[in-house]
Amino acid sequence: MGKKILIVDDDSEQIAFASTVLEENGYTSISATNGIEGMGKVESEKPDLILLDILMPEKSGITMFRELRANEETENIPVIIVTGISKGEQFEERMMRQDFNIPAPQGYIQKPMKPWILLKLVNGLLS
Repeated sequence: MGKKILIVDDDSEQIAFASTVLEENGYTSISATNGIEGMGKVESEKPDLILLDILMPEKSGITMFRELRANEETENIPVIIVTGISKGEQFEERMMRQDFNIPAPQGYIQKPMKPWILLKLVNGLLS
């Protein structure tokens, strides 16, 4: 059984795509469709890494990321932000670092995800 990766995204196609890429490369994937469900999976499944969408209903990825970093048990889980918002706009960095004074995520992937970029980031963080 490979390292466990939690995919938190409200888009079922994104979850299916990421799960396929990860599982074909030896990882175990689990999923959640919003931040509330995601936090529950973090507690019950203890993932090695989290792929986290920013814009979701019920609890956003920003809120979930803040909660992860505020908890001693989850603060060191690597997080890769998956978003349709351009990295060039520096949306994630501004929201994560300046507004909330928390460390930046370990990586960013812009939608639509490219499999080789996903694997490069995941392999780099989990090797």
